[in-house]
Amino acid sequence: MEFRVATTIALAMAAHLAGACSARAQTAPPPPSATADEQRSIYTFQVENDVFNRIARSDRDYTSGVRVGWLSPALTELPTGMVAATTVPTFFGEPPSTSVIRRIAVSFGQNIYTPADTWVAQPIYNDRPYAAWLYGSFALQYTYKRFDEKTGTNDPMRLDTMQLDLGVIGPAAGGEFVQNNFHSLIGVASANGWANQLHNEPTLGLSFERRWRTGRSTLIEDPKLEVDFIPRMGAALGNVATYASVGATGRIGKNLRDDFGPTRARPALPGSEAFIGDGSFGWYLFAGLDAQAVARNIFLDGNTDGFSQSVGHRPFVGEAQVGFALLYGGVRFTYTQVLRTPEFYQQDRFTQFGSVNITFRY
Repeated sequence: MEFRVATTIALAMAAHLAGACSARAQTAPPPPSATADEQRSIYTFQVENDVFNRIARSDRDYTSGVRVGWLSPALTELPTGMVAATTVPTFFGEPPSTSVIRRIAVSFGQNIYTPADTWVAQPIYNDRPYAAWLYGSFALQYTYKRFDEKTGTNDPMRLDTMQLDLGVIGPAAGGEFVQNNFHSLIGVASANGWANQLHNEPTLGLSFERRWRTGRSTLIEDPKLEVDFIPRMGAALGNVATYASVGATGRIGKNLRDDFGPTRARPALPGSEAFIGDGSFGWYLFAGLDAQAVARNIFLDGNTDGFSQSVGHRPFVGEAQVGFALLYGGVRFTYTQVLRTPEFYQQDRFTQFGSVNITFRY
């Protein structure tokens, strides 16, 4: 039942996007625009690890993720056919945008997953299997702007991310090598059960996410203190993950127009790789909630051919995030603490990890 629910939602969203081609023809896409700062590349380095938490023990569940990424300068000229094929229409009667920033993103990363007991060398049948994922992501990121009469500027109001993931699950992903060599380097015992990990399998996934910036208001003029609200919705389809998700993040701080909130590594969709930055110091605190209807999670369901360890994934998963961001000049630093509800029926614990992200514009 849960497979049909999440798959139906994901496929319905994909059908909506595909079926919107005729709607695109009715209204011309907004013209491209780019400031001097938006014509620079953006680079990202991100580390996620459960060692950052102090509530639960580390080296279990989603235990490590590393990602490096590049976001192109704003592309002012793209083939008309490509623009038509990748421009997703607005939802819910949203007012039209006055301009758009189009970028291409490339990133590479590795995620590592282990059961709670890493001392045992034998298979553990009531906990998640060992797994590693090595992947490359290729994305189109469209930032839509709308003229704000109050500020007299074109403010980013919507962010669309369309992404293709290609990779490999299994020993070829190098999880055992990375984890145990790092443990050896810092004097921590090795994980002994990697012989039971998911076997090699190529991966392919498509995903889409839309974020809106809404409810922005100024609480204090001097010193500047603002609040805003960023709802989001998305879907993914592939042999790694198939799900539909909704969520939202609330923020309070200074220079909130600079981005669309914190980034996260895969398989959760990255947030705003791009940020504006006016050269002054900016900051914000944030808190968010997400809900997913899950049809497939290879790290729990096991290899697609069925010849691997597996556990029964839960059809609905919730997640809470809190953290802060600091921006100055062309650099942004964010820290996020994540708490996720149990993901499979045999799991009696929450998953907790921290995410550190450094993004700079050059």
